[in-house]
Amino acid sequence: MNKRDKIELIKNIVEQEFLDITKSIIPTEVDKLSLGTSGFYLNSIFELLHSLNILLSEGLIESAGSVATSLWERSITLQYFLTNHIEFANIISTHKKYKKTPWNIKEMVIGIVNSENHKERDPEIMKDLLYIQYSYLCAIKHGNPYTLSYLNRLEKNTKSVIGLNPNFTEEDWDIKNYLQLISLTLAFESLLKFSSVFCTNEKYSKLKIINLDITTTIVRDIKLNVPQIITTTSEEFREEFWEYLKGLK
Repeated sequence: MNKRDKIELIKNIVEQEFLDITKSIIPTEVDKLSLGTSGFYLNSIFELLHSLNILLSEGLIESAGSVATSLWERSITLQYFLTNHIEFANIISTHKKYKKTPWNIKEMVIGIVNSENHKERDPEIMKDLLYIQYSYLCAIKHGNPYTLSYLNRLEKNTKSVIGLNPNFTEEDWDIKNYLQLISLTLAFESLLKFSSVFCTNEKYSKLKIINLDITTTIVRDIKLNVPQIITTTSEEFREEFWEYLKGLK
């Protein structure tokens, strides 16, 4: 099985688990407002994942990057919400600022990492890993000159600078794979955390095993490469980048 087939297999597994999740919810033991709030976030993630796959199949990497960034934000919001779902459901249900979410990116990232309490992992490194993911996605969504010029490069047979320029060359596979796998793993992580709160122990245990299998496949078999077209420096993940993140809603 080649790399693309393995990614397709992961995609099918993730999609099927999304479709099956409601069968394992424990209806008599959950807070209905929390469940409903989580449900619309989860549904939004699933829709964005579906849209991403369509855009990638059409070679529209820039648009796919924007969708992947939105999926990242939605996934982080749901994962943070699930750290204190009853209190946060009340905050969301009374939130009146229709152009802003109740929490900023930095607040949510810190809350997620702190809630996981990984004794064998440095929390600051875990936070940095999330920033790095987000910064790569934002490099596409916000259109820095380097990524924009690359994604809109003119091929030999192109006669007009204006028009759709889908990316189907061999060198584009790294970024397509990156966008899809980052989005699939984030989506599944959200589903896993949802199941830990609202589903049976059997379902949660099953998803934990699947999550480990997906991670192992990506690391051992697929060996995901960070696309070379996205350039960054270490400073972008420290105080300067934090200041940028604090302003995002």
